[in-house]
Amino acid sequence: MFKGTEFRFLSAVIFMFVFAAIAAAHEVRISQPAKVGNGSQLQPGTYRVEVVKNQDSSEALFYEGRDLRLRVPVTLTTGAKKAQYTEVHSTALSDARVITQIRLQGSRETLVFDQNSSAKTE
Repeated sequence: MFKGTEFRFLSAVIFMFVFAAIAAAHEVRISQPAKVGNGSQLQPGTYRVEVVKNQDSSEALFYEGRDLRLRVPVTLTTGAKKAQYTEVHSTALSDARVITQIRLQGSRETLVFDQNSSAKTE
C-alpha cells in the first residue's frame, strides 16, 4: 500500500527536477561569428544556453546539440519586465563581433558578459 504512494511521490519529484532543468535552458541563434565576452568565438548556428547559478558567481553554458561548446562567466541583472523574445546584443570591435549581453525570452534576467573574463572552450 505504501510502496505505491512512495513510488508516485518519487516519480513526481523526479519529474519536477527534470522539468526545471529543461525550463532553465533557452535557445539562442547566432547569425554571424561572434566572441562571447572575452571568450572563444561561436560560429553561426543555434545554441542551447543554460545558466548555472553558483553561490558567488554564475556561468553560461552554450551547447550545440548535446556538445558543450563554451562555458563563460556571466553577470546576471534583473529588469522590470520579462523579455518577450530572446535578444542578443553585440558590438563590433576591430578584430571581431563580441556578444555583450543576452536577454532570454520569458525571463527578467539579462546575461551580461564581461569583456575581461576568460571563457573555457570544451
